Amino acid sequence: MLVVLGVLAQLLVSATDLDGVWRALATKAVPLAAILLPAGFFLSVLGRDVHRPNRLIVLVWLGAASLAVGLVALGVGLLTA
Repeated sequence: MLVVLGVLAQLLVSATDLDGVWRALATKAVPLAAILLPAGFFLSVLGRDVHRPNRLIVLVWLGAASLAVGLVALGVGLLTA
């Protein structure tokens, strides 16, 4: 699902007039979230007899933040186009 959203974001960025850091955020942050979120879920339960997630659960939060930043940058770009 996030991969499809990343591809859609790539297409929508071409409809905006974003440049510089904002364009980089809109194009790179959503696909990065598609990597970080599943990685956080899978890597946080590695080990024997796991009852709680380990420290790699922070990847889920980083992925969520990356998704939010990327979509906000894309939204601002689409609204100002």
